[in-house]
Amino acid sequence: MMLAALAQDVAEPVVEPAVDNEIVVIAQRLRSLRLSPGVSIRKGVVTAKSPCKIKWSSGDAAIDALACDTVALCATRTQPSRKTFNTCVETEAVAAIRLLLAERRAQDAGEGAEL
Repeated sequence: MMLAALAQDVAEPVVEPAVDNEIVVIAQRLRSLRLSPGVSIRKGVVTAKSPCKIKWSSGDAAIDALACDTVALCATRTQPSRKTFNTCVETEAVAAIRLLLAERRAQDAGEGAEL
């Protein structure tokens, strides 16, 4: 009887956690994105030397725009160092990506309801 119970436990398939493919795709696109932020930071003052430019697109215009918008937002704040500036960009970008993802999911849900 004990062996039968053990065999049943072994026969149960292992369920892998679901992966959110959209998050994976966005992460891959972000990894490919290269930009020139066009800012200089000296003594806590951020100076925009030139507009943010996309050097290598992520392949998603919304993600590209989000990246430069985030740089512009953080450039309006006093930053004591490049590290603090980069942290600001990362924090704001994560929030913007979550919003973009939520908007896309809402749009997909709305399109599915129309079918």
